[in-house]
Amino acid sequence: MLLLTVVFVWGLAIPAMAAPPTTETVTEQNVTEVFLDTAGCPGEPTHEITATYNSIEHATVFDDGRIHATFTQTGTFEAVPLDEGGLEASGHFAVWGGFNQNNASVNGTFTLNINGTFEDGTKISTHSVDHFNVTPTGLEFSVSNCHD
Repeated sequence: MLLLTVVFVWGLAIPAMAAPPTTETVTEQNVTEVFLDTAGCPGEPTHEITATYNSIEHATVFDDGRIHATFTQTGTFEAVPLDEGGLEASGHFAVWGGFNQNNASVNGTFTLNINGTFEDGTKISTHSVDHFNVTPTGLEFSVSNCHD
């Protein structure tokens, strides 16, 4: 009976002895990046963008290969046109992303919101959502939706 009790208790303890997940959080403040992009939904670059933002990234990695990660960036931008005659713009943006992986599938979703104004007073309001999924059979699916 003692052996049976020891085996039973040991069986209960095994999940408790598994290593806890590894977590990492990275926070950045007042980061500035300069890049070429559009002043709206994806297309050929129209502006040189200077973005200044704060961000936080969080990832949890489990011993069995599972991963959960998220990030958020929020900040301001200044957009200088690449072509003479284009309009300068400025405003605010927010980006969020989430990612999940296990031994069978992977998925991620990303959102982008841009609000601002061109120098002539025209408003900028762009919203984008992207999602991808890889199924257990290896099929890949993705969808992207952007509207101004």
